[in-house]
Amino acid sequence: MKRLLAVKDKLLRRFRRVPSRRKLRTRLMLALIPAALLVLALMGHMTYWASSEFIAQALERNSRLHATTTAHGIEAWLETTRQHLLYAAREGLNPKAVAAYFAAARELTGAEYPEFGFIPSGQGNPYTFVTQGPATVRLPDEKISEIRPGPALLYDRLTTLKMGQVWVSDFREIEYPFPSDDNPHARVAVQAFRMATPCGEGDRVDGYLYLAVDAKSIRDILSLYESSSSPVRAFERHPKFIRYSFFLDTDGWILFQSEAIISPETPLGTLQAREAFLGTLGRPDLPVAFRPSSSEELYWRMVEDIRAARPGLLRRTGHNDRSSPFREHSLAYAPVRLRAAPDQHELIIGGVGYEDRSVLVDVAGYKHIDVMLFISAVSVAMLILAIAVVARNTSRGLMDLAEAVEKVKEKGQWEEVRLEASGYEVEVLKNAINSMIGTIEDQMAQIRTKDRVIESVALKEPVHLAADPHDQNHDKIFPEFIGAGPLIHQMKRDIAKAAQVDVDVLVEGETGTGKQLAAEAVHRLSKRANKPFISINCGELDENLLLDTLFGHLKGAFTDGKGDRRGAFQEADGGTLFLDEIQSSSLKVQQALLRALSLRKIRPLGSDKDIDVDVRLITATNTDLKAMIKQGSFREDLYYRLKVVTIQTPALRQHPQNIPVLALHFLREGERMAGRKGMTLSRGAMERLMGHSWPGNIRELRHMIITAAVMSENPVIQADQMGLDPQEEVQKRIVAEEDRFRGEISSEGQDQIETGTNHEEGQKISDLPGDLNPRQLLALRHARRTGEITGKELVDLLEGTISKRTAGYDIQDLVAKGLLVRVGRGPSTRYVPTTAENKG
Repeated sequence: MKRLLAVKDKLLRRFRRVPSRRKLRTRLMLALIPAALLVLALMGHMTYWASSEFIAQALERNSRLHATTTAHGIEAWLETTRQHLLYAAREGLNPKAVAAYFAAARELTGAEYPEFGFIPSGQGNPYTFVTQGPATVRLPDEKISEIRPGPALLYDRLTTLKMGQVWVSDFREIEYPFPSDDNPHARVAVQAFRMATPCGEGDRVDGYLYLAVDAKSIRDILSLYESSSSPVRAFERHPKFIRYSFFLDTDGWILFQSEAIISPETPLGTLQAREAFLGTLGRPDLPVAFRPSSSEELYWRMVEDIRAARPGLLRRTGHNDRSSPFREHSLAYAPVRLRAAPDQHELIIGGVGYEDRSVLVDVAGYKHIDVMLFISAVSVAMLILAIAVVARNTSRGLMDLAEAVEKVKEKGQWEEVRLEASGYEVEVLKNAINSMIGTIEDQMAQIRTKDRVIESVALKEPVHLAADPHDQNHDKIFPEFIGAGPLIHQMKRDIAKAAQVDVDVLVEGETGTGKQLAAEAVHRLSKRANKPFISINCGELDENLLLDTLFGHLKGAFTDGKGDRRGAFQEADGGTLFLDEIQSSSLKVQQALLRALSLRKIRPLGSDKDIDVDVRLITATNTDLKAMIKQGSFREDLYYRLKVVTIQTPALRQHPQNIPVLALHFLREGERMAGRKGMTLSRGAMERLMGHSWPGNIRELRHMIITAAVMSENPVIQADQMGLDPQEEVQKRIVAEEDRFRGEISSEGQDQIETGTNHEEGQKISDLPGDLNPRQLLALRHARRTGEITGKELVDLLEGTISKRTAGYDIQDLVAKGLLVRVGRGPSTRYVPTTAENKG
């Protein structure tokens, strides 16, 4: 109990604390949260009001469109009926022709009229046809008088009609006899209205043709537009909500309404309309008709608009339990018109009303409230979080600045301190520290500039080279090879072994590494030395020419074959055939070579006899044939035929210690070409040669040295005359300036670069891939020290001597080799050293 009282007192003291002494976080919350909630409440109310209004307008427009399209459908049906009547009137005096026309109309359009007939204006004979189901019969003349109301009663109303005009009656119940064999006194009653038009020749009126239109046909149109088969149906409406259409005449009587089932057997009804309005049911000529009372002001306003041919919409409120369960609904309406004659105004036959009940506005309102509550809760939570973050950042600005300065010290690089906005005071202090760092960095840059000037002068001094490279590196057995080292010695041993045995040899190596020299050495040291040595480059010849060059042809073998030709196999008989760039040969050539090697026989083009050949085949390639075998571009059986003995010619970058002696050898060759003596290289030129990657190997080195010797005007060739990109030299110097770039010396004496987060996860330089360039080693070192690296940071480290694309290629290659791991996406992408946790 005492503990609870203590907590209560503590909370009261905090609440009663003077506002100026409250924490910044508390003051911000007390000021911002109520204001934010008030703004959200106002915004929610306004958006709810606006969205409700627009949804209501959309529903009303949909209702008006429904009423208008339904009325248009009825008008189209009435117009079809009028046209049928006018066309039939042309044969009005011929009952058989009229009956045939209406039968054809029924078959083609489905128009079924329960009654049609003729009323003569003079001494002619009347006739009447009645239809019940599929049967249409002509009433005997004595039965016509039994029709209620009789057609003769229409005569007085039709006398004013002119040819082409149509008269329309009101809806009422019509009863007429329909005798049959089973029941000769049967009678049928239908709710319908009649149309009539004059018929005769020219302007002479001989009588009047009339027909009855069943009200059910119009009712079925209302039902069709309410059903899922409606021609204007755009989406599914929920069946729970009651919606219906009804037809009313100009006197305000609701004659019938739409039904859920479209069928002529369904009787007319006005049940749903009677539930929505107070009024009178039934009239003498139409028992199902319903007329709302005069207290239904909105309804009678609708009737007035229909009389004036104005469509519209009214918002209604239900009558307690007798109406819709929904508080408000809409009543859309549209007039139904019929043009009695082309030169007359349209007659208002009646109107279509559409009662639409929907809770979409209320449902949207509930959803809106839910969304606003969720937004309010999220906004308050985010506001509290934002206030906490802002207060924390404001109070910790100085601590962040101190940590940033400490990081600058740990990195060992004079970089500007970068902090997010933490307040005016912290910003002023940060600018002062950055100004001091900038001054120190400028002084360091001046020192580096002076060092570079001194170094550039030293690089122009001539380098000391041996007077004669053959004194120390001359090999009497292999005079064509200059240089020493394990790789060169291994190549010479392989050549000597290959020369001792008479088998096929495969020479593998990059372009410019001396593959042909190796082949010539094998031939020179073998027992075939006194026989021919034929060399062919497969990459220079197409398939047919290569086949002809290798195997020859007989005279007349092809169009231009005007004489015999001995192929390379025959020319090299007893000696050695060297095929360079064997990977360029097609599969057809490979198949021919495989046959020649297997049988040691060839068949020239155009010959039907094999020729024995004694040839040692030496092939060379600068690509990976195993990879080509996997791709299906090189035959595996031929590969193993060729690779009896393999000789590897090392790339120049693998034995850079031979660059000076090779450079001097080629320099002497260049002197002989230029007719000069005493030429040498400067230190800068030699360093640039040593730092180059040499993609063209020894051939590139020879071309570069001879070109410089011929073009140089001074005896000392400078670095800028070598034709190499000076950026590589800058990059190498930057890498060399990394005082601890090669890492600490481990207890075993191995240089080590730590690419992980601790010493145990580091990798020794000797364990790294041998094809990493200095830029990639620098990137690894920077990532180890700072924990990450980006492409922009690598460009900055190399003082802008490489493009962002080159930096991206270098880093992506480190990722592919498993030395770096990509973290983040887009602008926040960075690369961190591979560790046991993030590996894979």
